[in-house]
Amino acid sequence: MKAIVRVLFITVIFCLCCCTADKKKQSGQEQKQTPPPSIEVQAYTDYTSATIAQPIVYTLAAKYDPAISIVMPEVGSQIAGLRIVDFGEEGPKEVDNQLEYKKWYTLQADIAGAYIIPSMTVAYTDKDNLKKELQTPQIFIQVMSALTAENGEVSKDIIDIKPLQKLERDLTPYILISAGVLVLLVVIVGTLVYIDRRTKRKQQAAKPAHVIALEEFEQLQKENLIARGGFKDHYFRLSDIFRRYIENRFNVPAVEQTTQELSPEIESLQDMTASVKTTTQAFLKQSDLIKFAKHTPATDEIDHSHQDVLTVIEQTKKEAKDISPKSTTDKKQ
Repeated sequence: MKAIVRVLFITVIFCLCCCTADKKKQSGQEQKQTPPPSIEVQAYTDYTSATIAQPIVYTLAAKYDPAISIVMPEVGSQIAGLRIVDFGEEGPKEVDNQLEYKKWYTLQADIAGAYIIPSMTVAYTDKDNLKKELQTPQIFIQVMSALTAENGEVSKDIIDIKPLQKLERDLTPYILISAGVLVLLVVIVGTLVYIDRRTKRKQQAAKPAHVIALEEFEQLQKENLIARGGFKDHYFRLSDIFRRYIENRFNVPAVEQTTQELSPEIESLQDMTASVKTTTQAFLKQSDLIKFAKHTPATDEIDHSHQDVLTVIEQTKKEAKDISPKSTTDKKQ
């Protein structure tokens, strides 16, 4: 009887051991087959201690399931004290059935001190279409002066600035040549301007004053400023044409003088009748009223002004004398 009990006891112990071993084996298999998390977020820098002007690369990385969509934060507005001198991104690319996506920023400090890159929030939508967020840890960065070693001591390997070296090349010939070329250019330009002005004067002198005035008046009429509402511009041009005619015809500085200054000059002219003098002064006063007093003329006033200008030109015009070589020869004969 004791032998039977002993055999049963041993059998029970053996079964229990087998069951326990099988459970451990299953547990180990289950542990090995545990799937990776659906999303992981990291934030890191290549240096936590740097000198001024030394670039520091800050990386924000995410590894996530393809069924998840993520939104990386805008880092630029959250980093204070450090300048972003460059940035870029990598991915997303598939690694081990997951997607990896990185955004990197090259930072640079201008002042020594301690800086904190704050925690960043990565928003994502999971497989169940639920919106969630993950926070990255803060990162502390110590920026030291370029003259300070990592242990805080002042660096002694500072190379002094070399003294200025005297330039051995003599620049006098180049300066003289440049000055000569500049003077030559000024002379050439001045000569061309003088010749151009002289040619224009000769061309103007070849035409009688009334011919020039009538051509300019005809051109003004073609521009049709009155129809477009440019009363003031029209009368400025018309007055200028009329004054230049008076100046060219009677050798009076009519362009530079005001109407008040010009009136005595008009009264003293011998080649102008009293009625023409009255018409001339009436037009000058009427044009001043429109140019400077913001008076808008009626149609009959405009026509009357045009007629006054043409009447004065017609009654005072003086034909150019024939001074050609042929006529001079005929007179001598």
